[in-house]
Amino acid sequence: MAKERELIKGEEKLWADIRGYQVATSSARILGELEELTIDEKTGKITDIIIKTDSERNVNVKGAKRNGDLLIVPFGKVEKVGEFIIISG
Repeated sequence: MAKERELIKGEEKLWADIRGYQVATSSARILGELEELTIDEKTGKITDIIIKTDSERNVNVKGAKRNGDLLIVPFGKVEKVGEFIIISG
């Protein structure tokens, strides 16, 4: 039987805790707030984060897709989840 990996203190985050977190690039440019996550139904892994941006701001991230005021960013660009969610810009 596989041994469960030990969690680092503070590693787990609940959706209710992180929804609405500010999302910023690694160069400290605020992109907006975390609106939703896209999860692969087969694997259960997060594939994208969806950021609600201010519709008046022109916010772009390499590899992201725009859908109105939503920015869909591949989860692989997430560098850190702490007080903010940091993504590589």
